[in-house]
Amino acid sequence: MSFAIQSTRSLLRIPVFPTLAQKFTAIDVRRPLGALGMGLGLLGGLLGEMILRAVPKQRTSHSKKRKRMAGKGLKDRHDIVRCKGCGRPKLIAQICSNCYRNIKGKFKAMKREQENAE
Repeated sequence: MSFAIQSTRSLLRIPVFPTLAQKFTAIDVRRPLGALGMGLGLLGGLLGEMILRAVPKQRTSHSKKRKRMAGKGLKDRHDIVRCKGCGRPKLIAQICSNCYRNIKGKFKAMKREQENAE
């Protein structure tokens, strides 16, 4: 850490930036920074603890939460139809879960019969 501070001070001593060198060398680098001001540099000193106090003073009441959620009701689904095979409800572009279970069970039974026959 001290190496980085020394290297920047040596860069500021270049006569190209004399006003910047005067401003930045006047800052006490050994001054401890706040908890959140570590990466802020000069801005940390200006802001201080304002960042830490950005919280609501009271909890949001249940009624206010419910008022905000009033428009978020359940929406109607228009993609649910009856299965042509068994008559149970299913999504339009998918196979019925009941029919899938039946077909899967039949394939397992056929596979078991083939394994027993061999």
